[in-house]
Amino acid sequence: MTALPGPVLLLSTGVTGLVVLLLLSVGGAHLARRRREQRDASRRAALTPLVYNLLDGEQTAQSLADAPAVLDDVVLHLLPQLRGNDRQVLRDLLVARGVVDRAAEQLSARAPWRRGRAAMLLGATGSTRHTPDLVTLLEDRSPDVRSAATRALGKAGDVAAVPYLLAALTTFRPVPSGIVGMAVLDLGTPALPALRTALDSGTASARALSASLLGLHGDLPAVAALTAALDDPGAPPHVRRAAAGALGRIGAPQAGDALSRVTVFAVDPALRQAAAEALGRIGDPDCVPALAAGMSASDLRVRTACADALASITPEGRDRLRALGALDGPAAPAARAALDAVSSAAPRSLAGAS
Repeated sequence: MTALPGPVLLLSTGVTGLVVLLLLSVGGAHLARRRREQRDASRRAALTPLVYNLLDGEQTAQSLADAPAVLDDVVLHLLPQLRGNDRQVLRDLLVARGVVDRAAEQLSARAPWRRGRAAMLLGATGSTRHTPDLVTLLEDRSPDVRSAATRALGKAGDVAAVPYLLAALTTFRPVPSGIVGMAVLDLGTPALPALRTALDSGTASARALSASLLGLHGDLPAVAALTAALDDPGAPPHVRRAAAGALGRIGAPQAGDALSRVTVFAVDPALRQAAAEALGRIGDPDCVPALAAGMSASDLRVRTACADALASITPEGRDRLRALGALDGPAAPAARAALDAVSSAAPRSLAGAS
């Protein structure tokens, strides 16, 4: 057996030693992190009763001024679970401990993750003092920061942010409509007046999202404006589709004439489909003729939507489906399919009731 040369043996020994040191270092880091996590968990367990004592009035915010920083994590964890005065008490505690001010200072940090974390913390604390700073972050160069600022504005509860949130849909660095929509929904019904304004005078993207949100809220005062948007041939198709969907969710029978016209005469098949689906939700028997006329459309989506809508209107709509299903032509298959779907659903409903 040939012995390794001296330099090679020394190099091999050195590499082995480095590997051992690396393994020991990694193991030590894991051990230290585990101990730190256990220590923080123990502190959180000890501090949580103090927070509940504060909510019960048995503790003062001043008495918690010098508590460890892990107390802030306890409070931030509890905040989303609370409402009303309890939530305000914890928000005041975070302000008193300087958490809000420190987070505000990080909104201009160099690292995007710091800016995003600061925005989320301000949203969780419900701080409206820093709404202008969060609005500025809606145009941040980092998409993650823009999304965090959007969510924070929704959580903070300042309805003055609604126009800025809707404007963020179409800026040079836009925020996805789903994120903006959830933020505005978080603001609740106080945002409805701003949404009605945007429906009338906003950009196409803002009008479409506003229409959808007004429908989700079931906002009856918006029915006239939604009907006008639906009936406007110059409006973008996606705005008209959103208006149709909103009218269906609200269940506005006064919009039946406009929805019927769109179902029969609109050029865009997706718009006709949305209008037919809205008529089905409203369930007005006076709209049966328009839905029956829509059954002759060349687009299968329109015929199917009209058939499903007729099936939901009893007995007038189903009677019309039976008549159409007995005839020849493009309407017959869709009519029979809708009736079959109703028939097959009936036994399942009875079985579930029993």
